[in-house]
Amino acid sequence: MGTEGPFDTLDLLILGAVSGELEALRGWFETVEQRLTPWAPVWLGFMGRLRLGLACLGIGKVNAAAGSAILVDRFRPAMIWIVGSAGAYRESPLRVGDVLVSTTVVLGDEGVWERDGKPSMQAIGYAVAEEKGRHVYERFDLSEDPAIKHLSDITPAGLYFVSSTPVGIPRLHPYAMETFKEAVHAGSNPDVFHVAFGPSVTVGMSSGDEWIAGERFVRYGAWAEDMEGSAVVQVCRRYDVPVVQCRGISNQAGVRDKRSWRMEEALAHCHAVVGTWLHKMLTAP
Repeated sequence: MGTEGPFDTLDLLILGAVSGELEALRGWFETVEQRLTPWAPVWLGFMGRLRLGLACLGIGKVNAAAGSAILVDRFRPAMIWIVGSAGAYRESPLRVGDVLVSTTVVLGDEGVWERDGKPSMQAIGYAVAEEKGRHVYERFDLSEDPAIKHLSDITPAGLYFVSSTPVGIPRLHPYAMETFKEAVHAGSNPDVFHVAFGPSVTVGMSSGDEWIAGERFVRYGAWAEDMEGSAVVQVCRRYDVPVVQCRGISNQAGVRDKRSWRMEEALAHCHAVVGTWLHKMLTAP
């Protein structure tokens, strides 16, 4: 009841935490309908031959885990993309405006909190999940997933700029590093950014100052922090659904003055990566 029709299954389900992370993508659909679920409404539609779904699950791990489990069970997506923003650690190679595609997702703030540090769930003695025949205590390794490898072939790590197509879907184009250096040397500031593949950590509380952010960078070895990624990845691993996390860097982690954040730019760059991937999927033989 209520699930008969072209959207019994989806080719792709795109998830965000808040509406601003997905709102621009709704305009890319050729036809759209909204369907209610016990956790969140889902926007369903076509892009060419692809059956797509979009859903905002709410902020934090509980919303992400419960919402994604319900949607995976109901719509059986062939793949899930997590999109949105993240805060990058100052010591990482990322800068505000860059885009990070996670190759490792760390389960932050889970385990044991001691005076001298925070050992993982392994200190308790119970794994949170199984992954490829091994116990998962602290991190999911996505680096060898076929989905990540395929998408990294489409947008290899590097410098890019954005253009819009006639139907308004942004697309990435490589920008030569030498050209960038020449432009900077000439005093101009080209609107370019890096797409990077690397580790991220999902935390229950965002870093409130630069000291906390620095501690987390050392503890987890991640480049950026978010608040939902590991929960969705854990659900997808349980259901054997390929998952990719792509986030634009809106701010430096630990800096809470939102006047310095560049959320709009971060999301625009993240959406351009997603638009490029979708274009490739639509034009593939």
